Amino acid sequence: MRLKRLSFRSEGSAKSIVLGNRPLRDYLLEAIVSLNRDANSIEILGRGKHISRAVTLYNMLSSRLGDRITLKNVEIGSLLIKGRRISYIKISIQRA
Repeated sequence: MRLKRLSFRSEGSAKSIVLGNRPLRDYLLEAIVSLNRDANSIEILGRGKHISRAVTLYNMLSSRLGDRITLKNVEIGSLLIKGRRISYIKISIQRA
């Protein structure tokens, strides 16, 4: 059995969470742990079919953490990957 790794990138004090096919609770746990430990802000990145999962993850975070987080920025656009345009959403959250 091969273990799959979650995709996370750390950029300064912001940590990026790139959504994939893993269960949302894995990403939710990592986001909560990151905000409680060291990260002042996190970015949730959903590309293509994972855009709706990124929004769902943000809603799960805001319902669990409430006033302890604030929505900093939402960016939407498209990237050119391997000759194809892929839509994305980047949701930036910071600790309140």
